[in-house]
Amino acid sequence: MNQLVKKFNNFIKKTIFNVQNKTNDKLQIFKTKNKTNNKLLISKFNKYLITLISLLFFYLFYLSIPILYNKNWVQKNVENQLLKDFKIYFSLSSDISYRILPSPHYLVKDSKIIKEDDKTVSLAEIKTLKVFISQKNFFDKNRMELRRIEFNNANFTLLGNDLKTLKKSSNNKFSNKKIKIKKSKIIFKNNSDEIISVIKISEAVLFRNEDNLSNLFKLQGEVFNVPFNFDYNKDIDSLKTEEINIVAKKLKLDFFNTHSFNDNNSKGRNIISFLNSKINTNYKIEDDTVIFGSSDSRIENSNISYNAKMSMNPFNLDLNVSLDNHDLRKVFNKDFILNELIRTELLFNDNISVNTSINTSPNLRNKIFQNAKFNFNISDGKLNINKTRLINNKIGSLEFENSNLSYTKNLLFLNTDISVNIKNYNKLFSLLQTNKKFRKPITNILINLDYNFLSKEINFNSIKVDGKKINSELLRIIEGFNNNEINNWNKSKRLLNTFFENYEG
Repeated sequence: MNQLVKKFNNFIKKTIFNVQNKTNDKLQIFKTKNKTNNKLLISKFNKYLITLISLLFFYLFYLSIPILYNKNWVQKNVENQLLKDFKIYFSLSSDISYRILPSPHYLVKDSKIIKEDDKTVSLAEIKTLKVFISQKNFFDKNRMELRRIEFNNANFTLLGNDLKTLKKSSNNKFSNKKIKIKKSKIIFKNNSDEIISVIKISEAVLFRNEDNLSNLFKLQGEVFNVPFNFDYNKDIDSLKTEEINIVAKKLKLDFFNTHSFNDNNSKGRNIISFLNSKINTNYKIEDDTVIFGSSDSRIENSNISYNAKMSMNPFNLDLNVSLDNHDLRKVFNKDFILNELIRTELLFNDNISVNTSINTSPNLRNKIFQNAKFNFNISDGKLNINKTRLINNKIGSLEFENSNLSYTKNLLFLNTDISVNIKNYNKLFSLLQTNKKFRKPITNILINLDYNFLSKEINFNSIKVDGKKINSELLRIIEGFNNNEINNWNKSKRLLNTFFENYEG
């Protein structure tokens, strides 16, 4: 029995040890395999990482190849490429450096755009010019290609004759490689080298759009403190039709123009939208003269027709307008576009000449005046409304002379003489319901006053009745009109009757 138990114990021990040994062997094998796999994985990762680093290094080395190009060769070659691609004559400085980021390009400082026919004349001075190049052919420098160019802090100077050259250039297809312009200026001068205006460019882009086959020029900028967007689109197929869209939100102005042209003249149509008004104009251009007119336009709820002649160099405008049942008092309403234009100081320019005449129909809704003719003139940087007339068919007329519109410290003022010509004083007194014992013959009243368009206050400087200056007592009575904001017809009649009661004649 003892012998049997001993044998059984030996069998159990052998069995357990065998299982343990096998398990340990398997675990050892498994561990060995894991180490091998890990080594394999680590080995593969290292290979990928090394390969990736090598490729990156090689790519950076490849991108750096243009650094090795001779600068004189780069300067000459880039000038030739710019002329070939953009038809622009550049004069590049020797201050050229190569940059990889954000995209491979040459950075050229203090460059110029020069005239084709006179290389000594500069059209633009460019503080920083970036010439972006294609990455395809760095091993062969002779196959270098430009992708796009970018101007920064450039000043473009254009004379009157240069505008004709630009106009002619727009008849050619633009390059499909973009020209970008940032933080620059366009300085317009007349042929006497006098500055007419300056356009500040925030951003602009010029290129050929292959999708809709058109030349495009887009600009965001500012002129006379007025921000605006300018879009130019010209059909490539015919190069005889173009569209222009200008939006100035500050003036609530949207201008759209389309026209076609030939070698001798051009004609077209534009649409101007501002506030609640819409102006449709047909026009014709011959040389530097524009003749235009409209018979299908509206200002607010009034029909309007007009005709005009405008020359560009120097700028001169003669405009005649007819309004159907439009109250001219709205011309100086605080929201009227003329006020906004005056506030931009755009019109206070020695190089602008304007003669505008606005006539109303006999249906003017006014208790006193049935007809009106409003004149707005600009000459030598000064604005006036001379020869403006308000007419009462039965009583007489009121005419503005020696007037001056000025804009100082954000305030718009009018100083003017007003001549009141009375052809029938009995009709005047009847309108005012003046007591008969105070009715005296009067033919003319001459007033000099200042008017503040913001506060609507009137300040009377002097008044003459039939050539005689009135006394201080009568002037105090008339000063009751000073606050035009609260003036109404009943108050006006009361003040005028008080005046005539105290007027001794």
